[in-house]
Amino acid sequence: MDVKIEMFNEVVVLVPVGNLVASTAEFFKSQVAKLLEKRFLLLLIDMSKTDFMDSSGLGACMAAHKSIAEQGGVLVCCNLNDTITKVFKITRAINKINTTEGRQEGIKMVQDLAIARREP
Repeated sequence: MDVKIEMFNEVVVLVPVGNLVASTAEFFKSQVAKLLEKRFLLLLIDMSKTDFMDSSGLGACMAAHKSIAEQGGVLVCCNLNDTITKVFKITRAINKINTTEGRQEGIKMVQDLAIARREP
């Protein structure tokens, strides 16, 4: 697995390439941790290049969401394929992590949620 990192204004876009499974989840979490260390708190995970995700991959996404939220940041996932969408729905992760269909929608959601968190 590879994780491509792109920037769109203040939003960091992570693109996991390949399968997000037990053997790759720690690498994914380490990439998120590096971003958090540098205080990048607005993340979009674009899963358009992720073919499959198991429970360890879902756990990595949930851990990333928790870590970012604890620091006042925002995490959104986009471009989930049917299989990954089923994993999110069955586990009810879809109720915790915001998802969108496309990247542009995802970037806008991250920005809107960040603005909403800043308002009193």
